[in-house]
Amino acid sequence: MKRVGVVLLGLSVGCASLDADRRVERGPALRTETREHTLGERVTFASVETSWPQLTLRFSTADICRTEQHTQYTETVVTQRRTTPAAAAVSTGGILTAVGGFLVIGRSLFSDKPNRDTLDEDGHYGASSRKVATGWGVGVLIVGVPALVTGIIQLATAKEERETRPADELTALREVPCQPAPAEGQVTLSGPLGPVVEPRATQQGQVTFSAHELQGREWTAVQLDAAPVLLMGEGQTRLELFRACLPWLTSTPDAQRLVEEARLVPERLRSLRQLIRGCSAIPGAPTGPWLQAMDAALETPSPGAGPTPQAPSPASPPPP
Repeated sequence: MKRVGVVLLGLSVGCASLDADRRVERGPALRTETREHTLGERVTFASVETSWPQLTLRFSTADICRTEQHTQYTETVVTQRRTTPAAAAVSTGGILTAVGGFLVIGRSLFSDKPNRDTLDEDGHYGASSRKVATGWGVGVLIVGVPALVTGIIQLATAKEERETRPADELTALREVPCQPAPAEGQVTLSGPLGPVVEPRATQQGQVTFSAHELQGREWTAVQLDAAPVLLMGEGQTRLELFRACLPWLTSTPDAQRLVEEARLVPERLRSLRQLIRGCSAIPGAPTGPWLQAMDAALETPSPGAGPTPQAPSPASPPPP
């Protein structure tokens, strides 16, 4: 019986569990610093320059530089170790230990005479009151002592630990091209059906196309050595403007056709005028003749009643 009590006591104490709650408290910021490093991934870029009637593409390769802004501060890790049933274990274990101890220590207060009111199968009288009290006392002690010891250990180990440590937080990130170098290769202007002009080799990292050789060709992408190229800054806007203005600026306005357009659908002619006016953003673009012809057509008074001819569509430019 004693060995059983020792084993139960050891198991109870060894298996006593503690609940740990951890939280992090942020402290004041200590300093802010900027860190820069390259990613080692070179990318091909192109800048676009327009000067009528030429379209110039300048190619370069650049690495990607990452700029990071870090804020350093201190943080405190607070760990609270606690056991919710510790108080109940101490209370229950204390009561059981007191009762069991009283029964064992005070067993002499009970009669040592056998119980003559009961007989077992062998004809022996029942156990005396002292033996019954001793058995119950030992049993209650076996349960109460481990509970009491476990509760006391849990209460003793319940505490709060605080650890202060430095911390670092990334607050801003920016990636920009850096360390540029000219790129050489074969430049291709591609459309839905493939290249629209013969590939052209760069010279000192640039290549120039004329409006005449691009006239009547549909192209949407720029490639260097058959690889897509990223356009820098306003390159995409300039490229799209040059492509949109190309059909009109390479042709001559038809005054009669514009007059008919102004008479039948003046709103479409005004929309076309806005497009031609936007082409003025291309240095040297010959928008003057077109704007003058359109203004004259819009100011021409409408003739009298008569058959209405079919209006030409401004969606496509006049034939070259």
